[in-house]
Amino acid sequence: MGRKDGKEKNEEPWTGRRVLGVAAAAAGAVAVAAGAFFLLSAIGDSSSSDQQEQVKAYDDPPVPPRRTMKAPGSGGESIFRDRFEEDPKNYFRTQRLKGPKAAVDRFQ
Repeated sequence: MGRKDGKEKNEEPWTGRRVLGVAAAAAGAVAVAAGAFFLLSAIGDSSSSDQQEQVKAYDDPPVPPRRTMKAPGSGGESIFRDRFEEDPKNYFRTQRLKGPKAAVDRFQ
């Protein structure tokens, strides 16, 4: 009986060591794969100048959209409000001399 008791004690730790060794090998492979992925992605990001320019574009303050308005006497066409407010006299003069279409084209 002494032999059986000795074998049973020796078999259990041996099986446990195998399982532990397989699990450690799998974890190591996952760690190596993850490290390679992050290394390659970092190299790819830093070498691209196009992506750096895109990042700069996001750092610039946003440009507000230009406001428009219906052009007076044009039948509903739109013009930029800031250009009209700069020189409304010129708009009406162009409209009178060349027609509403010419005035709208000039202030778009």
